Amino acid sequence: MDRHLNIFDFFNNHDNQYYEDNLSRGFALCLKYDTVLLDNVLRFLLDSKTYSQLFHTDYPDYQINIDLQKRPGDLENFTKVIAVACSGSEINIDSIEQIKPRKTESPITDLCLEINDTCIIFEFKRTAEDCSAQLKRQAELIKANSPETTEITYVDFNWRKIIKVMLNVISLQRQINSENQFTIDFIRFIEKKHADWFPNRLLQNISFPKSENDPNRYYLNERLNQIKNQVAKHLNVDVKEYTGRYYRLVLAVDWGWAQEVHIESQELNSNGYITISIYPGDTKGQGWHLYKKDHPAITWPPLINDFELDYTPFIKFSHFNSGLFWYCPSKPEEYNQTHNRGFFEKVAGRHWKPQWKNLEDTLKSLAPNWQENCDYHQKILNSNRTYFDLSLGILLTLYIPYNVAQALDENELNSNLARELSTVILEMKRIIDES
Repeated sequence: MDRHLNIFDFFNNHDNQYYEDNLSRGFALCLKYDTVLLDNVLRFLLDSKTYSQLFHTDYPDYQINIDLQKRPGDLENFTKVIAVACSGSEINIDSIEQIKPRKTESPITDLCLEINDTCIIFEFKRTAEDCSAQLKRQAELIKANSPETTEITYVDFNWRKIIKVMLNVISLQRQINSENQFTIDFIRFIEKKHADWFPNRLLQNISFPKSENDPNRYYLNERLNQIKNQVAKHLNVDVKEYTGRYYRLVLAVDWGWAQEVHIESQELNSNGYITISIYPGDTKGQGWHLYKKDHPAITWPPLINDFELDYTPFIKFSHFNSGLFWYCPSKPEEYNQTHNRGFFEKVAGRHWKPQWKNLEDTLKSLAPNWQENCDYHQKILNSNRTYFDLSLGILLTLYIPYNVAQALDENELNSNLARELSTVILEMKRIIDES
């Protein structure tokens, strides 16, 4: 969706000055126009007895009033005052009684809900600032205009708690196809500025995206990045970020025959998977480590830890350290003749134009139609290049069904999925090291 259609987004930056006010205004609009959210918030803030008393009547003779910036001095005759601290971090409610109220000439509540004899006031902060003193001043002013028996209850409803309630509401509404645009837009508005207020979503809570524009794509990628960091700790390696057109976050390894391990999502035959991809021998330097032993081509098992392993041998043509295209041997007997030490020593490296014919004949003796199965004519013969570099690599891809990955991802900070991925990666490494 165009961000300018978001109810809470502005065309300019003039809202920055009033950002804190806009948070309270946005939350108020969501409560006013999303009754499911309002009910969930009230259930969180009120004790069960108070909630039951307020809503036990089929046809009540009072309404819920939602107002912004009301003066506490204008609020009177309540038997209950619920003072709610909404900050960027949790407030120690137990310590409020010892806090001295902040004296201000004209205190104003950010948001106020009046329900019969109960008044709920909110104080919003966009930082981790402790708003206890300010909130206590407002609550005591309301009590001063109410009976002596009026009770004040303080509640911490920090932004992380607010977000959690809103996400639960949105999830329910999506399941019954009844999303509320105010709540959806407010969540999107906040997430752009305060992603740290949002919980780490487990894969269990993320449906596999149906398209590139599916919002679940963003959440899935975010969760995979968190899991990559957990895997990196298990393997004692670093995570490396590549920015630009081909952005990626990879495990940076130093195994000689490979420098990167990729953990990604992939759809195959209408099924979703979490994949591990490694490219052993992608460069000539890596090839020296991959084919260090004078053995035949590596024999790959069909499964690792009961997960399907797919391998694609490739001959990579590059120029200026940039890959041009792959030629992939289509038959096992071709791969057995190309991806071994003898063939590597014969063909890997730089090929100047006078040498091209020899390489063409060598590959033709193994696969007569190899040129028709790649971009050799277009990107080599019909180009102005005077050389190209050639390497012999293998794309290894292991497929973990998404539903299995979801079941394994049961803990935000110490996921079983991260441990399983680490085990599989080490097994893939062992197979290559011992071949």
